[in-house]
Amino acid sequence: MPIFNFEKTQIFFEDYGTGIPIVFIHPPAMGRKVFHFQSQLSDRFRVIFPDLSGHGDSIGPSRDVSIMGYAQEIKGLIEHLQISKAVVCGYSSGGLIALEFALSFPDHTSAVILASGFPEVKSVALKYEHLMGMYFVKKFPRLLAKLISQSHSRDKSLRDEIYEHMLKTDRKTWFRYYEESLHYSCVERLQLLKVPLFLLYGSRDFATQNIKIFKKKLSFQLAIIKHVAHQIPTKKWEIFNEHITDFVTEQENENKNKTSHSYE
Repeated sequence: MPIFNFEKTQIFFEDYGTGIPIVFIHPPAMGRKVFHFQSQLSDRFRVIFPDLSGHGDSIGPSRDVSIMGYAQEIKGLIEHLQISKAVVCGYSSGGLIALEFALSFPDHTSAVILASGFPEVKSVALKYEHLMGMYFVKKFPRLLAKLISQSHSRDKSLRDEIYEHMLKTDRKTWFRYYEESLHYSCVERLQLLKVPLFLLYGSRDFATQNIKIFKKKLSFQLAIIKHVAHQIPTKKWEIFNEHITDFVTEQENENKNKTSHSYE
């Protein structure tokens, strides 16, 4: 069982393939199971799927939940795996952790991919989603897990897998992840991002409003996936995986060219 110890906490993760490492970071409660289809990227890259502390098969947390604390967990994971640099891919609120990781630990980051991501919870719709999530975690956690899992796939077996995994989440951790995401912002630091950034959104996702925020601060690559809202890693996983493959391969080739030119 792949586990590493971090600050009196045991972090469970899955690790497949070889090549450029990509660490996938999940939103509240969903755990690594939301990246079910991204394991297929292991035929081209090294893909790593942790359950953040308090989620899924991980234990803890040993301290209060924070976006920075989870970024430190990701740093601890790649150091445990003796990885010098990794691409970090955050889905939804997991993108906040990916951004914080890249801003705080640039020497360990080769690129950032945000799937339905945002640098802060700014829009009314996104704030409402987080506040309702916090309410349901306290009052109806099973119903919330059912609603989220059903919204991510039409496949019953995958829905059940995500649902059962969500129920393993420590309820206080679940609530605090929502709460910390609600109050976090890295907008004023975005211009300090030193690595390539790739944004992916569904054409029906209200999170596309965040593109304007990113445009004011830095350059990035963008892909809009048609006929889907927020749940692109599961509902449009084929094209999502293709976009990741193209982007990471492009970064790999650019780095090779830079290295070859440095010796000329």
